[in-house]
Amino acid sequence: MKKNSQKCQSVLLTLVAACVLGSSASVSAQVTPPTVPSQCSNSRDKSGWTSGRQSGESRVTSVWKSAAVGQNLDNLSNALPGLLDALSQNLQGLAGGQRAPSQYVRCRAQGYADGFFWRLNQLFGQCVLDGADWAQFAANLYCELSADLGGLEAASLFVRAPVGVCGNLFEATCEDVYRFVGREGDHAINAGVQAYLELHDFVAQPFAGCRQFAEDDFLEVFESALHNDCTYSIAE
Repeated sequence: MKKNSQKCQSVLLTLVAACVLGSSASVSAQVTPPTVPSQCSNSRDKSGWTSGRQSGESRVTSVWKSAAVGQNLDNLSNALPGLLDALSQNLQGLAGGQRAPSQYVRCRAQGYADGFFWRLNQLFGQCVLDGADWAQFAANLYCELSADLGGLEAASLFVRAPVGVCGNLFEATCEDVYRFVGREGDHAINAGVQAYLELHDFVAQPFAGCRQFAEDDFLEVFESALHNDCTYSIAE
């Protein structure tokens, strides 16, 4: 990803282009539909996750079947900027202006992301999301919500990363890029991770104005969100 904007629009575009061209940039795809995470096991939270997953899948499917895309992978790749922007806005809407979203809201947001990215994997036939891409997207979302609400409280919007992401170096890459974005570039990326980013032409983009929500009084909140957002899960 040679040119990432601060917004989420550019996330995934390089990997999706690679999928369309049939390259091996991605490692594996989540071909089995995701199941409810253990953090959403009670009846109400499970219902929220299930509803979110259905909505996430439906959103991708509706775009896939739209006249503009016409069930064509090249067209779907071109439609991703708007689709990902809509995903970010939908997730912010789910947060509902809450500095500490309820577990039901978190499970619904998790389900939406799980269904959204799983459906993309299914259509492209392989994984389209790696640790760097997800970190840029998730950190942007954390920063946007923090800026809008004057900072968040302990619980992040996600309980873990979506299933079906590419596993190679996922957590290490996600954590380094997440800190780099949230701390506005004031973070030394591990040499191994940097080599991986350079190999994939990925340039992390700091989020201007977010550092205040990644240190001091918000350090614990930021690190908690990073841990949840970057926890890799093959399937549950």
